[in-house]
Amino acid sequence: MTVGVFGLGRFGSFWSALLASRFDVAAFDIDPSRALPEGVRRVTLQELCSCDLIFLCVTIRAVPQALASIAPLLKPGILIADTCSVKVEPARWMREILPPHAGILATHPMFGPESAKDGLEGLSVMMDPVRASEDDVEYWSGIFRSFGLNVVRMSCDQHDREAAYSQALTHFVGRSLSRMGLPDTAIATRWFERLQAVVRQCVRDAPELFEDMQRFNPYSERMRNTVMESFMATMAELDGDKTEAKAGAV
Repeated sequence: MTVGVFGLGRFGSFWSALLASRFDVAAFDIDPSRALPEGVRRVTLQELCSCDLIFLCVTIRAVPQALASIAPLLKPGILIADTCSVKVEPARWMREILPPHAGILATHPMFGPESAKDGLEGLSVMMDPVRASEDDVEYWSGIFRSFGLNVVRMSCDQHDREAAYSQALTHFVGRSLSRMGLPDTAIATRWFERLQAVVRQCVRDAPELFEDMQRFNPYSERMRNTVMESFMATMAELDGDKTEAKAGAV
């Protein structure tokens, strides 16, 4: 089997190198100067579309353009899998843009180069067979499990509902705290150090990832509103305590 990877950014390079340990991996990037991981060969767009499966490893906002570029070139029976951090919109784009003879598999590896630096064991990958055969799903589930990954079958809508909190919330808080600036201190508690680690990890990712997971996840805005309402409720509670304390003093 020949596996194609569209996009050699930070995640695409990591993903293609991982797959190259099991498959013949062909990669394409619109920037030909991007470094090629060991064991991965560079191909043209036409050659990429002759692979058995293509993983899309581009930013969420770039998915429609990537799909439009490969749609007329895809061989019959090919399987297209996205790796986006949101799922509802990319799945809709794939259904609308890809030809009927192309299978569609929505995936989200719930990790990146940094979180996987100590190994993949126990990390998760989400899958939804949007327009894929059960044979394809079982095959790739087996491949992912062979890497030590936990495979989670979940609809794209359910993924986005849960990821609005498990991922978009983390990045929203992390980016906000980074903008505020968390001070270093000699009396830092373990929990404060973990909070600092979250901030460092969130700002290490590209700004486009943060913006896209907030914009394209249909449940992220509701999450942000809930967070801000909770903060305001906590502030109001503290202000109420101050008022009661003053009244008691009088």
